[in-house]
Amino acid sequence: MPSDSQRLGVITGLVAPVLGFLGYATIYVTGIRPHLDLAWFVNDLFLGTRTYQAPVLSLSLLANLALFFWYDRRGMQLAMRGVITATFIHGAVIVILWF
Repeated sequence: MPSDSQRLGVITGLVAPVLGFLGYATIYVTGIRPHLDLAWFVNDLFLGTRTYQAPVLSLSLLANLALFFWYDRRGMQLAMRGVITATFIHGAVIVILWF
């Protein structure tokens, strides 16, 4: 796979929010609610409560912002385009979950 391709941007743009989700969950269970664990966050708060799914996914998309600017600093415009495509895919899922 070439280093500057839209496919690379889409793949990393779909994986980065998962890492952002895990990062947010870790911050939540260590800093905000230290008496809870990561399994509670994923199973009860995220999967068990539909109210919090869209906001948590929205926060996890901040990882794509960092990825976008990282590709920008490297001059990888096609990968940036792929990250934007993946962000729109995640955005559509968030809008569907919102309603």
